[in-house]
Amino acid sequence: MTVMVTGASGLVGRTLVPMLAERDEVRACVRRPEAAEPLRALGAKVAVGRTDDVEALAEVLRRVYTLVHLVGGPNQPDDAETMSANHRSTLIALAAAREADVRRFILISAPGAAIDAPDVYLRAKGLAEEAVTESGLEYAIVRSTHAYGLGGLWFTSIVEGALASPSFVVGDGTQPVAPIFARDLAAVIAAADDHARTLAGTWALEGPDVMTAAGLVARLTADHAAPMALDAASASSRLSETLSTAVHPSATRFFALPSRADAPDAAAAFGVDRTSLDEGLRRTMERAAVAGR
Repeated sequence: MTVMVTGASGLVGRTLVPMLAERDEVRACVRRPEAAEPLRALGAKVAVGRTDDVEALAEVLRRVYTLVHLVGGPNQPDDAETMSANHRSTLIALAAAREADVRRFILISAPGAAIDAPDVYLRAKGLAEEAVTESGLEYAIVRSTHAYGLGGLWFTSIVEGALASPSFVVGDGTQPVAPIFARDLAAVIAAADDHARTLAGTWALEGPDVMTAAGLVARLTADHAAPMALDAASASSRLSETLSTAVHPSATRFFALPSRADAPDAAAAFGVDRTSLDEGLRRTMERAAVAGR
């Protein structure tokens, strides 16, 4: 079966594409030409073009069985862009999927997603979930806690906080987190794509280790000292400076929220063994060392 991945150049997409390519034809659509070649090296057939146009996307989706929608994220310059990146992008992908006779739609969402959520990112994801459930397509919605691996803004902010002197955490640090190894999330998506029966459900995925955000930062510091708490605006400014890229308050506000599973267990439903935090961090550091050579 052929599967299409939107947003394939991100943390989860880069892990997912080679998994899918082992057994399926994998297509990806990217906006930036420079993102195409690395995905081709991972086994994808890549089209460079607009993902915000129904007709253009539908052309790439011809003869595709499953569409995995990874476009979006909390790091947007304002509320309107957050809605566009996460809700409008899903509406466009669904319309293109219906036009191209795609059978199955997989959406990655976040715990707490709801159409009336106070946080705009979670509200956008809630509206996206609603659109998927009402689309008439087979679907799997996976509400994932923060995914970590080499790259990814949430994990990068945790590492930057741990390396700073003094160390810092986004938010007051008491928010519970259960980070999921990006490879485990990719494995759930691949299993959902390969699922033999009709799919129509919402699941949640979290890592096996639960702690506070401050506890995670302290775990990564040399002296395990308690980090300084930064509010969303201060964290946005600090991270934008240290990372030399725009980290918007929309992202840091979301990072300050709890991140725990709030739906049936996706790992159990799709037969995926979750990686412990220690093992996931070890693998991530090994990859970072190889990439830094």
